[in-house]
Amino acid sequence: MNIGTKIKVLRKERDITQEELADRLGVTFQAVSKWERGDSYPDITMIPAIAGFFNVTADELLGCTEAEKEKEIGEIIRRFQEYDNHEEGKKMEELAEESLKKYPGDYRIMSWFVYAWQVRKPERAIEVGEFLLDHCAEEGVRSFTRGSLVYAYKRSGNLKKAIELAESLPCYYDTRTDVMRGLLTGDELVVHIQHQCLDLAYEFWIGIRKICEQYAPADRIELYKKSNAVYDAFYENDLMPISLMRKMKNFQGMAEVALTEGDKDAGLIYMEQAVTMAEKHDALPTVVEVNSLLFNKHPYDRKYEHKENLKLKEELLYDFEHEDEFYAGLRNAAKYTELIKRLKAD
Repeated sequence: MNIGTKIKVLRKERDITQEELADRLGVTFQAVSKWERGDSYPDITMIPAIAGFFNVTADELLGCTEAEKEKEIGEIIRRFQEYDNHEEGKKMEELAEESLKKYPGDYRIMSWFVYAWQVRKPERAIEVGEFLLDHCAEEGVRSFTRGSLVYAYKRSGNLKKAIELAESLPCYYDTRTDVMRGLLTGDELVVHIQHQCLDLAYEFWIGIRKICEQYAPADRIELYKKSNAVYDAFYENDLMPISLMRKMKNFQGMAEVALTEGDKDAGLIYMEQAVTMAEKHDALPTVVEVNSLLFNKHPYDRKYEHKENLKLKEELLYDFEHEDEFYAGLRNAAKYTELIKRLKAD
């Protein structure tokens, strides 16, 4: 509710005319009328007088009680998280600009601003982030911001500062994740540990993708296989969407290594395994009851995937049909045609 609408509501609640309000405030009734229509706004120096007349706070007059403010900021942060999950960077950048203009002093908004703009406007992200670190005492917000600033400094060309800041981050031991393991009990501890398993599987998956180029081709394939073995250990029944997506990526990686080495037969075998993972993933319901031994304490909602209602078959089909570097030499093979048909099937 904007200030003009708020004034109109308060005036009508007290059964006061525009002329009467104008007289009490020392302005013309045309000015009050323009406020209420949204054609103009009261001078900022008049805010205390208007609020005092209606016996409300300036924040209430401006349409922002503390509870309403917290609710709106909570919704903004939820949207940030949703855009981040779905890899919608442009929307996240736009939201960062809008929300920081509205709440320029809120450190939570600042921290998301830094996160949103660390890639395309690293200097601006650094400016906001350093201000936050100089003034914000909330450690959770500071930690999130420091993590974003590391990459902002790297992208700005200041690798020395990025490393210096990274070295100030907490190591694995004595982090919240580590310490909570020693504090929780019962089901809370089980849920905590199961989430750690999810994190560990991801760390191994992303880690080998960072270093695999430094290994010989046969060893790269073995690394991908080891990553799949980790996911099979944690989610043995192929009901976990994230596991299926990452296993698919691993099989695709194996295929591309094999094809680069000229081994078309092995490449097609790994491609077929990737297709199977995509088929299993896309057949899962929106909310999945995961019942593996190490992840069975709550359902998994697929809306938290990087794209809502993610269709892995579509993504894999696009790669097979457009990544000529790897798949061009297979286009006339009967097995390739069969895999394409499976990916196009409803």
